[in-house]
Order: sequence, then structure tokens, then C-alpha cells
Amino acid sequence: MNSKNVISNDEKNFNSYLKRELLTGAKRLKNKYPPISESIKGVPKSLKIKKIYKLKENYKNFYLIIAKNYSKKPRYRHFLAILLASQSSDLLVSLAKGFSKEHNLKLIQFSIYPQHFRVSLFSLKELNTTDNFSESINLLKEFRNKYRKELDNLKNLIKNV
Repeated sequence: MNSKNVISNDEKNFNSYLKRELLTGAKRLKNKYPPISESIKGVPKSLKIKKIYKLKENYKNFYLIIAKNYSKKPRYRHFLAILLASQSSDLLVSLAKGFSKEHNLKLIQFSIYPQHFRVSLFSLKELNTTDNFSESINLLKEFRNKYRKELDNLKNLIKNV
């Protein structure tokens, strides 16, 4: 019984931290979104999107995605996402794949604005505790910077040909 209270207290503290630090001034995007899928031991599992927030101020190009978990504990999973490319392609995914595997990040092709039919490329980092929050922010910013440099290098290579 005591362990249930500890888990719920940690979850409440985490949710209050998110509201206090991230969601002040954030804009909630109100659309219907397809679920995010992930492969668990070769079996695809889907995470239904509950809410998406576009973060502002210090967290430009960041999104907070709250998804309903397919298992009961924890009930919701929180993902911090950064926009890598506004229009995704196989080439852009292959450029981003190395860094994401190295740092245990997820890449998704996801449409934030489904009515525009544009699929964007995002990198996701799951948030479990408040301890790794600043590390996650810095890692995703570093990823975006490296990704942009690789795109510039590719553009310069094509110009020189």
C-alpha cells in the first residue's frame, strides 16, 4: 500500500513540475492526432495522443506530447519533442538516424497540423523524472544543431557539384 502512495506522489510531483516549468505560456494544439507506435520485442504497440503543447519562450521549436500508455503503469507517458524538419523525407531521416540511435532518442514522422497534409520530422525524448529534464533539453538542442550543420554540409556539397 505504501509503494502505491510513493508512486502516485512521484507522479503528482512530476506533473506539477511539468505544469510549473513547461506549460506556463504553452499553447495547446487542438486537433485529432494519430497514435505514435513503438516496437516492443518486435510487437508494435500504439500510444494514443492525449494532448500536445507547443512550448514557448526558452523552448522554441519544442513540443510536449502526452500519450496514453498501453500498459496501466504509468497511465500517461510524456515526451519532449523537437522539430528537426518541417517537411520530412527518407533522406532527412537517414541523416538523423545515427545521432538518435547513439543517444537513445526516437525519430518520428508526425503531422502536427493534419489539415495541411505536411509530415514533419521530430526527435523525441521520454521524460520520466524531473532529474533528467535539463539534460534532455540540452541533448535535443545539440541534436538539432548537429542536424542543421549536416544539412548545410549536404547543401554545400550539392552546390559544388
